[in-house]
Amino acid sequence: MIQSAFFQKIGYEGEQVTFEQLPELLRKMAYTFPFENRSVLNKQSYSLDQEGLKQHLLEGSRGGLCYDLNPLLYYVLKEAGLAVQLVQGTVYNKEAGKWSIDGTHVAITLLYEGKRFLIDAGFGVNLPLQPVPFTGEWVESPFMHFRVKEENTEKGTHLLQLDRGAGAETGYAFTLNEVNAQTLEQLRHEIYENEASPFNKKRLASKLTQTGRLIVTEDHITVHENGEISKQPLSQPFDDYVQNLIPQR
Repeated sequence: MIQSAFFQKIGYEGEQVTFEQLPELLRKMAYTFPFENRSVLNKQSYSLDQEGLKQHLLEGSRGGLCYDLNPLLYYVLKEAGLAVQLVQGTVYNKEAGKWSIDGTHVAITLLYEGKRFLIDAGFGVNLPLQPVPFTGEWVESPFMHFRVKEENTEKGTHLLQLDRGAGAETGYAFTLNEVNAQTLEQLRHEIYENEASPFNKKRLASKLTQTGRLIVTEDHITVHENGEISKQPLSQPFDDYVQNLIPQR
């Protein structure tokens, strides 16, 4: 059973989770787990199945990347009886103007009352914090809007798009093919070992807060809060600072 341990970790007070309660669950998850790469830099080996993620993220009190956070959520939602599956995507690097490493993003699709939705708790601070319908309808998060667009590309059949206020941009392309444990292991291997991986070179962490978001590098913290941006030196070791971002429940 992973659901009760997950609820306790994120401070979710309900006894179960329904479709209507997903926004609350996703917010509490985002405010608990940082998106961070300590395990990548340490080449840490752990299982990506339910028990392995429970030990690593819940009992070990760690954050992680998409292949940690979304499978963890997947197991919780599956235990709750929701019709979910893990799917694979490829992130679009807007600054470089090209796709990142093939298939190194994982997200969740949900089928509810005959309608399909995308759920993502592992896309850095770019989180919808609610299910995104496959209708093309934009949904609003505190800092940007999101939609799923059906469009065939070389990387998939659908796009997650976001709008930060300057128009639609592609976050990633994905397919509806279900991901298995072996694929997750292969995906993680690429993140650990591929020279093009953005996560295997320098320390990096980010997290949403109730008033904004923060980005942590090896020597600085950038805080976006109530529309203001501030940058300050990191006054303690990176690992200690990131560990302290995780509530000890």
